[in-house]
Amino acid sequence: MKSGGNLSDLPTYVLIDVSNIRSCCLRTCDFRINFKKLLDYLKQKYSKLQDVRYYEGIAKGDKKKNLEFKKLEKSGYTIKSLSRKSYINKAIIKNIECKKCHHKNRTTVLPQSKKLKSNVDVFLTTELLEIAFSTKKPTHIILFSCDGDYAEAIKSATKNSNIYITVVATPPVKDPEKNTLSSRLKQLYKEIPNQYQLSNISTIKNYIS
Repeated sequence: MKSGGNLSDLPTYVLIDVSNIRSCCLRTCDFRINFKKLLDYLKQKYSKLQDVRYYEGIAKGDKKKNLEFKKLEKSGYTIKSLSRKSYINKAIIKNIECKKCHHKNRTTVLPQSKKLKSNVDVFLTTELLEIAFSTKKPTHIILFSCDGDYAEAIKSATKNSNIYITVVATPPVKDPEKNTLSSRLKQLYKEIPNQYQLSNISTIKNYIS
């Protein structure tokens, strides 16, 4: 921004990839997000908060999740949900040869499994770009996610010089088992330094956990 500018003074939209940021915080930072506290924090910090969008998939007939969505919506979130669809990952079977007798045995390396997916990341990306391309005045978009798949959308959004984007994510850690921050999100610093920043979510842990 121009010298003296402050992102917290701009009209602000918050987009939360819930499943991603929730699991990343548990894995890397060892804390669970309290989304009611998070909303209170955002309302207090950003005086021109326009919308806080909560993106999460839901399985058909999940009454507990529906009830959770209603409570969050009542507190002030805009719920953006998609139905989770079932996908079958086929079993992986290989022929493994015995080193002694050279007989080949068919062995299941990975069993067949079922995966539920809702593609909320595509939903979020579409709405992020809609905000960016319709904005004619300086606007701040905050994205809660560690997913590097958003990098290209962020680059496209900042082609509008009025758009400033902050990604709130877990910090990079050396342990590969615990690191959840995509290197693509870190790399954006070099490409769009004036309109992009990466914020460490652990710095607000005491306010949102």
